[in-house]
Amino acid sequence: MQRGVLRQIVMVMRTLGIGGTAGERLAKSWFVVVLLSGWFVASFGELGLNVWLPIIASIGLILTMITIILKDSVFSRGDLRWLFVPAFAVILGWIDPLWSSPMQWDQADHLQTANRYLGRWSWEPFHQDMDFSFRPKIMSGLLAIEMGLTGRSYEVDVVPFACLVACGWQIQALAERGNHSLGGVIAAAVVLALPTMLVFGRTGYLEALATGGLVMTFRIALDALNDDVLNRADYIGLGIVASLVGAVKYPYLYLGISLPICIWAMNRHRNEIPVFLGSWILFQLPFLVSDLIDHGSPFASFEPQALGVVNSMTEEVGNYSLAMAIADISAEIGFTLLVCFLTISWLWIRQDTLRRFPVMASIALPSVVIFTVVLDFGYPRYHLPWLSVLICVTCNWVFQNLESLADEAKINTEIAGSFLVMLLLSHHVTSVVADSLENRERNLSVIQYRERYLDEFIEIGNHLPTDAVVLAGFDITLGVRFGVPTYRFGPSDDPIHDSIEVVDATHVVIGGGASRFDWESDSLYILGAPIDPLASSSREVVYASLWVTNSTRGNYHRSASMLDVDWSSGHEGDVFLASGGVNVSAPDGWTIIQIIDLRDKSSTGKEAMDMIFGKEGDALLICDGESCMQEFLVPEGTRYLVKVGLSDED
Repeated sequence: MQRGVLRQIVMVMRTLGIGGTAGERLAKSWFVVVLLSGWFVASFGELGLNVWLPIIASIGLILTMITIILKDSVFSRGDLRWLFVPAFAVILGWIDPLWSSPMQWDQADHLQTANRYLGRWSWEPFHQDMDFSFRPKIMSGLLAIEMGLTGRSYEVDVVPFACLVACGWQIQALAERGNHSLGGVIAAAVVLALPTMLVFGRTGYLEALATGGLVMTFRIALDALNDDVLNRADYIGLGIVASLVGAVKYPYLYLGISLPICIWAMNRHRNEIPVFLGSWILFQLPFLVSDLIDHGSPFASFEPQALGVVNSMTEEVGNYSLAMAIADISAEIGFTLLVCFLTISWLWIRQDTLRRFPVMASIALPSVVIFTVVLDFGYPRYHLPWLSVLICVTCNWVFQNLESLADEAKINTEIAGSFLVMLLLSHHVTSVVADSLENRERNLSVIQYRERYLDEFIEIGNHLPTDAVVLAGFDITLGVRFGVPTYRFGPSDDPIHDSIEVVDATHVVIGGGASRFDWESDSLYILGAPIDPLASSSREVVYASLWVTNSTRGNYHRSASMLDVDWSSGHEGDVFLASGGVNVSAPDGWTIIQIIDLRDKSSTGKEAMDMIFGKEGDALLICDGESCMQEFLVPEGTRYLVKVGLSDED
């Protein structure tokens, strides 16, 4: 029994590409190890279990893999080709350093989840009007491994690089099928040098994992969907990989549907469809159970993604179109190369139509349709997985023809075309590298800018207590750095007040170099919100500010907002602007509690903000509290900011 299980495991490992020389086995297996490690940690984390066991197990898995490879195989001179990807990745990382920018936005979400897995906090950010983060979790699991070992909370280096190398090796492995080694190297160079991959590949974004995963699924399916030999391990391995790719990025869950349909339509080993589905479901199960426990539905995390697809098909939720997709792809590789990839992919398919066409139709084609036609929103990075498949196929076909030239010593149309495509690919790589070198200094300045404005927010974050609940435009990015629950302002006509009520916020962060909303520059609105100033950054002109919520002001905020007085030239909440020459008197039932002379007859309150936070400016505090006059004349040539409170307020 045990021997049979072990044999099945060995067969599955071979299916996943772990065969050949030591270098080949290491390169092809690395992606599987990365995915399994992330999945293992994320599974424990989502189920609320201690993640240190899977972290230690992941390290053990890596060491075991290396031990087995070195025991059962030897390195050869040909294995030197596998050094190209890590070496090229390092070179490109120096040429284009944007990847080293502080982790923000989507990356911050993965960091937040990783910190939650490690037990550092329990809060979960809202995401797209949902009260939890429904992003896929494998990247978070991987980040948790490094962060747990280093003790850092928002800085990672090893995991993104490991993911990019794993992706590059899968590109290389697919493109060199049939012993076209040079084709594998060229394909890896082309994909790694794609402008979008340069920016996103070596980061906490999902592009490297999604690209490598789809390419790996494609490679394994070429072997699994073979009429000649029935190998159950092929379908187990294919199901595992397809499931892990779907757990990396939700749109690729379609592999769990498209591949069984493909197997059935081809009438090849239909009895193995349950085996495939069983493997696929098994690796989705932890996340299904987690969603059922935490959110009442096993599909809670998938539903927003599915809804986005449905809405894109039934109504207009964005302006992304096929034409825009083509423009994005052309910006990546050029329109000529895009046409070459599509044409050559068809020629490659025709060499073995019965097997290659179903694989392309079930794995790569749905990705093309989803991201270019179906979805009403998109970015260039979404196209990297399917585009990389076409690049691999193209390089395989090109070098197959070039190698036949050496055998037959004659040139035909296909060989001549292969020469042309190889020249275009070479020109593409060198052009991207040259452009990146030219823009290196500019990119370094971009990194410095991002670091500066994050430092600005961290500066004010030092004033936050450990039990704070914060509202901020860049909620997740700042929350990871603050180490306290941080949420984004919700959609509302009065976002500060309404958001405070939704999340029971204690503090509010506004402004700074990374302001997200237009109203963050509206001083009158901010001053009229139910918040009081606490701290600001050291910047003089555009500075971030920290406010503490004022529940008393919050209680009468709506009533104050409905006040209508004839002396006001502007009004937000309990704060009014009074221009020179008007007589000001407290509204019935209210009392004036603060007056600031803005020293500018056209001011909208910015001078008051500067005065409050000790910045340079001319504004003057006239009174604050019980000493304030309840009736007075605003002098000509200036403007007053007047704050009111309820008369019966203690």
